[in-house]
Amino acid sequence: MNMKRLGLIITAAVAIATSGWAQSESMRPLFTRENRFPEKGKAEIGTFVGYAQYDEYFVSQIDPKSYQGVFVDQNANPKLKSTTIEPYVKYGLLENLTVYSTVPFSINQSDAKGGTKAGFNDIAVGAELLAYEYTYKYPWVIPYVEVTFPSGDDKEHMGLGKMDAIFGAAVGTTTFDKYTWVLDGRYDTNVGDNGRFEGAAAFIWALSDQFSVLAEAKVTEKEQGSTKDVPLYFNGGMCYKPIENLSVNLYGGASANAEENGHGTLKVAYSF
Repeated sequence: MNMKRLGLIITAAVAIATSGWAQSESMRPLFTRENRFPEKGKAEIGTFVGYAQYDEYFVSQIDPKSYQGVFVDQNANPKLKSTTIEPYVKYGLLENLTVYSTVPFSINQSDAKGGTKAGFNDIAVGAELLAYEYTYKYPWVIPYVEVTFPSGDDKEHMGLGKMDAIFGAAVGTTTFDKYTWVLDGRYDTNVGDNGRFEGAAAFIWALSDQFSVLAEAKVTEKEQGSTKDVPLYFNGGMCYKPIENLSVNLYGGASANAEENGHGTLKVAYSF
């Protein structure tokens, strides 16, 4: 066997191994989508465990029919502390099409109401299409759609209280084989009176094949009548793969001009 043929064999083996490693990886950012999908006929299961704290005075606690209820003293600075466990499953339906579903369960502790409530949040189903991907997996374009069903109790801040649909698209690329950049825009059809536009950006730095760090930001349209500026959300995180098919990610962040005071999230994902 000559050296040229041996080199071709080694190159092919490395490419196959690298492809297999990448195919077992899950998406890393939370605010945007990334071109990491299960292969056709393969699945990914995982869960998000998140904690967030919100200002609660903005929540109306007055019955709209009787105009009776509990008036919250804004000067008391009441908080809503929410813990959400969100299992999910993804399935590679086609070569470039992934479908998924999430079933979140929330535990909310309210200072204003003086109690703790637990229950299911809005269940969601969605699809992500890898519509375009250039050689070596970048750049790429991912349109997606997500539908949520009013399975949660919106009066306890565990859902929207109505069916909702989100339409979005993400565009990303990788430079120098380690820096990934993503832009994501979406329209939430049933939030507020006329829906809501959101935009997000993410930067991911792959320090190695197993470990990466990221920073991301999201901006949303402000609610009608709001005296605050446009809401901004910020997130930082780290993603680690202890073994080939398992990913463990940690995130933390804050916001500006929004009711949320801060949040933290753990994501565990396994591909098979």
